[in-house]
Amino acid sequence: MTIRAWLFALALAGFAAAPAQAADAPPPIPAAVAGHWQGELVQQGQALAVSFDLVADPGAPSGRFSADRWQVMDYPIGGMKLDGASFDFGLNGLELDGTLARDTISGTFKGNDGTGTFTLHRTARTPAPYDVTEVTFKDGDVTLSGTIVMPRTPGRHPAVVMTHGSGPETRWGTSRYVADRFARAGVAALIYDKRGSGQSSGDWKTASYEDLARDALAAVDALAHRPGVDPKRIGVLGHSEGGIVAPIVETLAPGKVAFLVAEDTPAQVIKQQDVYRVGNDISSQDWSTADKALALDTYKLFVDAAAGDRPMADYEAARAKYKDAAWFQYMGLPDKDSWVWAWYRPRAHLDIATLWTRVKRPVLLIYGEQDQLMPVDQTIHRLEDILDANGAPYAAFIVPRAEHNLSVHPAAGDPFFWWRQAPGLNDTVAAWILRCTAPDGPCRTD
Repeated sequence: MTIRAWLFALALAGFAAAPAQAADAPPPIPAAVAGHWQGELVQQGQALAVSFDLVADPGAPSGRFSADRWQVMDYPIGGMKLDGASFDFGLNGLELDGTLARDTISGTFKGNDGTGTFTLHRTARTPAPYDVTEVTFKDGDVTLSGTIVMPRTPGRHPAVVMTHGSGPETRWGTSRYVADRFARAGVAALIYDKRGSGQSSGDWKTASYEDLARDALAAVDALAHRPGVDPKRIGVLGHSEGGIVAPIVETLAPGKVAFLVAEDTPAQVIKQQDVYRVGNDISSQDWSTADKALALDTYKLFVDAAAGDRPMADYEAARAKYKDAAWFQYMGLPDKDSWVWAWYRPRAHLDIATLWTRVKRPVLLIYGEQDQLMPVDQTIHRLEDILDANGAPYAAFIVPRAEHNLSVHPAAGDPFFWWRQAPGLNDTVAAWILRCTAPDGPCRTD
């Protein structure tokens, strides 16, 4: 029988957020392909190891996708439709056409970066060397759903709560993979669906940064009461927007967490950082010089209107004037009825660096060398100056060639290779946590 599957296109944030769900429930996985499938995609002689876990139970998630090189684990892939001899996965971006023969699926694929072959074999999944427990916890009237990944080694372990980047994010994908690596190293982790995402209630679009920080503090409390966790060695790790939330956790509850890890987090006024990142994106487009200038001016106008610094009428006039331009349609700026306006107004003038002025606990700062969303050197220097003034112990390093989501991609004109998340990064962070929370380490709160 023929297999057709679509793998998801990668968003800037990696695999942190679950894919959008259709209004109707996805169809269940056919029994003929249920099970654990492991294999590889091969393009230009380069192999990418992948695996799928497909469940035929209509009441369970229809499928999960994992790839070590991409540092993604148990990412939901939606349903699988059987139509005669054809299967459709609930994914997009990479199309696989193949044949199922007993316990092997093989064939060809095509995607944005070219074509190749693939082979998958049905096999037993190797059991994880740690315990996984589904939990819920509350922050006021918001119920958050999460997963605790706990080492099986004896004694009480250091632990980390993983906060989220911007937009809707769940615990699956990148977060699940990082938790796996931490648990294997001896660090417990709690990953959870952001409010309004996955199985968590609430709405991130109406939440303040303090609301998100209180969610993280509720997660700290949930971890602190788990057997096997040392409540005095719990820290918070945040990427991008999660790195904005992390210092607020320390501000709301000084000394409650043992350490902070911030990855690719900005340290500018939010308006300025937005113009910087969008300006870089505009500069990289194949547009005329005049269109690039118009695009940047229009984006600045949008930011000013969203911040309350310019009349909305000015922005609406620009929308009406340029709405049919290709560059304007690419930017996807919101109309006046969007939720973005209420969300952005209280954030626009926030100087993110000031959030760090009360942080006393040890900090690990990590940045991708090729991060185009912020000026990396300037950002690190600003945070180092603040942490020095606070007397807070810290370490900072830059990941060579990595982008904002800490992934490494071929540069234009380079030979093909499968993009990858920064190798060894999670093990390095886990090692820092273990050293910092050792009996004589600076992360101890006792």
